[in-house]
Amino acid sequence: MEELNLENIFNFSLVIGAGAALFNGMIHGYTGFGGALIIIPVLTFLFNPIQAIGMVGIITIFGAAQLARETAHQVKWPELVPICLGIAAFAPVGAWLLYHIDADLIRRTMGGFILIFALILLSGWSYGGKRGNLQSALVGAMAGGINGLTGVGGPPLGLYFLSSPHSVEVQRANIVMCIMVLVITMIAAIAIGGGYTPTVISRALLITPAYMFGVWFGARLFSLAPKVLFKKIALVILMVTGLSVLLA
Repeated sequence: MEELNLENIFNFSLVIGAGAALFNGMIHGYTGFGGALIIIPVLTFLFNPIQAIGMVGIITIFGAAQLARETAHQVKWPELVPICLGIAAFAPVGAWLLYHIDADLIRRTMGGFILIFALILLSGWSYGGKRGNLQSALVGAMAGGINGLTGVGGPPLGLYFLSSPHSVEVQRANIVMCIMVLVITMIAAIAIGGGYTPTVISRALLITPAYMFGVWFGARLFSLAPKVLFKKIALVILMVTGLSVLLA
């Protein structure tokens, strides 16, 4: 186990992590998802994937809870049940792979998933098929499995909900609530696997305020910026992140 001392916690890596958290918090606050798309790749280069995903679970749970409280009244709850069940069922599968796959392969897999979704968005494709319980459960299963392995399970949810006929407010609220479930399952999986050391927890708690401020600021932007920009900004964020991780 890594020794808990000031040198392991208060260093330049912590500063970089806090900066990434601030920017990623703004993305999460504005779009409702993407809470790990920037910070996860950054932290995996600074630490190892298990530590990075464990830290992001703690960092993002507060912001996710804050957004969930603000948007709960806009959620279409019947649509979320099968998605959340799919997340809960397959997140442990992804987490098992996380503990048994080489760290560099996980980083590449992480970048690959982000790039795939970025290319889908670049093509202009959006889901136009059925939106029943089975389809929703499959989306949840995909998101849960990817999140358990890489910590970036938000894009499938973003794609699915952004192509729904609901208003952008409802789209965002549905995404926010599902992300909350993703984060909870992430924390549970890392905790069960023994990934939460005192150092990991300390780093995460120190970075959390930067993320929380970013979430608050991003949420304020959503209430002020024209709603027509919502989907465009959400899609651009995924494309830029995917390319950045690929070239890193």
